[in-house]
Amino acid sequence: MTDPVAATEASKIIDLLEQSTPKVELDTIDLQLIRHLHEDASVSLRSLGTLVGMSAPSVGERVARLERTGVIRRRSIEMDWSAMGRPMLVVIPIKITSDAKMLTVIEALQAIPSLTEILILSGTYDMMARFRLKDHAELQTLLLEKLGAVSGLQRVEAMISLGRVDDTSPLTHILDLDD
Repeated sequence: MTDPVAATEASKIIDLLEQSTPKVELDTIDLQLIRHLHEDASVSLRSLGTLVGMSAPSVGERVARLERTGVIRRRSIEMDWSAMGRPMLVVIPIKITSDAKMLTVIEALQAIPSLTEILILSGTYDMMARFRLKDHAELQTLLLEKLGAVSGLQRVEAMISLGRVDDTSPLTHILDLDD
């Protein structure tokens, strides 16, 4: 028999997760538009039209359809965290105790201002949290005070990023797009 409390908690966690979208049929023009918008989300419809050989209104209709169908969730910027005074990326795999409520742990992590992302995992760890920190002192505070105050944590590790190798055009090889 299913525990109704556990089922409710699982349902709440699922509600927090990024939802899957049904697959959308995309043609070559759609894929080109997505690639160009991924490379520069601020590009104008007129410039996009020139890049794909279409009029700006036609491109606008296609981009609107891609947004409506969930292919494009948002257009955004990528920040330079170092320039914003938070150069330290810390990735923390977390294993929770068997009696801990995952939702309670997630809510406690979300209350930490430097948190940027939580991934729910299968395998050895239950989740992975990413934090952007100013310095070593903030790392100490995160590990000893903030995470130390979260009940239900069985094991945490702190992995400090030494740098990032950026993939400048992931869509090109993931979706097998030609330039």
